[in-house]
Amino acid sequence: MKDNNWFIDIDEKEYHAGALGNGGTYMSSHNLALMRDNPHTFELLMKGRLPCTESPALAFGRALHCFTLEPTEAWNARYLVSDGPINEKTGAPYGRATAKYAQFLAEQTKEIVSTHDFGLIEGMAESVWSHKEAHELLASGEPERTIRLEEGEVDVPAQARIDWFNPDYGIVDLKSTGDDIRWFSKAAHDYGYAFQAAFYRKLLELKSGKKYPAFLIAVEKKAPFTVGVFKFADDVLDQAEAINRETLREFADCRDSGVFPTRFEETQLIDRL
Repeated sequence: MKDNNWFIDIDEKEYHAGALGNGGTYMSSHNLALMRDNPHTFELLMKGRLPCTESPALAFGRALHCFTLEPTEAWNARYLVSDGPINEKTGAPYGRATAKYAQFLAEQTKEIVSTHDFGLIEGMAESVWSHKEAHELLASGEPERTIRLEEGEVDVPAQARIDWFNPDYGIVDLKSTGDDIRWFSKAAHDYGYAFQAAFYRKLLELKSGKKYPAFLIAVEKKAPFTVGVFKFADDVLDQAEAINRETLREFADCRDSGVFPTRFEETQLIDRL
């Protein structure tokens, strides 16, 4: 695929190290979401005064992405499916809270995925590729495409890592959900997926000169791993983009003034029972 140098080839580790929230210089969609919710918390994260941790759900999601979108070389290089060392007395794996398991983890150079989680990941990936429209979105293109801009609309360096870019369809993001997929549209609203998609779309537009559509492939985390494809309406992304732009401007103002509010400086009125 010819991309006119829109994308750069860096691995996931280097990408995350470049984010403002990890001590880097680039605003990411995740950083922008933190800034939108609570600028003060984001400031503390930037200064290294809050731990940058990853939840089990996010770790599972990363593994799902890798196995579904990069199932051979990348998966084998990054992941090991294992339940850890076996206790000879019981014939079962040592518990994750034991010293034996901690020693096992310390000796690994790859991320560990349990056999239980891998069973889910296999079923979810198969379901994604068996879904006609999801398969069509993923039939051509490339995974994990990174964009970096040294200067954005408000002089804030920015970066995005798109799950999948299909030159014919546009931006494709893979999401897992523990809920019934019938409620995924609500989950997309609750988790601010439109802001993320709008951020990706804008950076890609600034690089390519074209405003690409944005799709979500959602897959349930329980059998039968139902899959749905969702597309953002253009006006929804336009609204999210406008809010992203205001948040970037607020960040620039906070950075220049050194004042990052919590958004709870004033008394809040509770006016509903």
